[in-house]
Amino acid sequence: MRTPPLTILAITLVFLVGCASPTSAVAPSPTAAATATERVVIRPVTESGLPASGYSVTDHQGVTVDCGGTSGGTQPSPVAVDDNILSCSPTNVYAVACWIDPLPSTVICFRDPWATELVRLRNGGSTAPATAPSDPRPLGLLLSDGDRCLLRTGGAWNDLADHPGWYGTYSCAAGGAVWAETSDGIDRSSPRWTVHIASISGIGPLTSLEVATAYFIGTEKIGTEKIGTEKD
Repeated sequence: MRTPPLTILAITLVFLVGCASPTSAVAPSPTAAATATERVVIRPVTESGLPASGYSVTDHQGVTVDCGGTSGGTQPSPVAVDDNILSCSPTNVYAVACWIDPLPSTVICFRDPWATELVRLRNGGSTAPATAPSDPRPLGLLLSDGDRCLLRTGGAWNDLADHPGWYGTYSCAAGGAVWAETSDGIDRSSPRWTVHIASISGIGPLTSLEVATAYFIGTEKIGTEKIGTEKD
């Protein structure tokens, strides 16, 4: 057992470290294999910190997160295409994409690209402007076999038995994981991205699968016509 070198990787939606339970997989269209990976930007929150049309908020203010005030500076979300989307700790809360809420000392966070629910969490620290990364990572991946995978943000996983230097970067609904030798494990060298999949346990062979859709997170701009989701 070891903690992988990536500092921001995928976990659960139910506050369990190191395993994810995204919603059930949906088969891709028959033409998916012939197309480039689709890149979708989901915009669940407006610039005012309010849910975009079609999204709802569940109050979890019994959970306190730190969005930068006490941990050495505000951290931008690794999945963000727009500024001022935050990543908050601890990692087991999966507050990977959060916005300042109009309510004092709270943030609202988005966790699942296949859901329309946001959560409101208490922020125990202060916040500051955050610049979006120049090369964001997808929050979620829809694979060519229909499996769904979520970015890992922490926790200790097993080593990959046949490749002990590799580490898990996404956990998938069907019990597998995306494994990487470097970076996030997504091969972007061709229009149709690919990943290496093996059991989340680290036992068994690696297989290569294509990425049908990659989901990134943005902020809904007030006054624009597009609400919620857009294609890159």
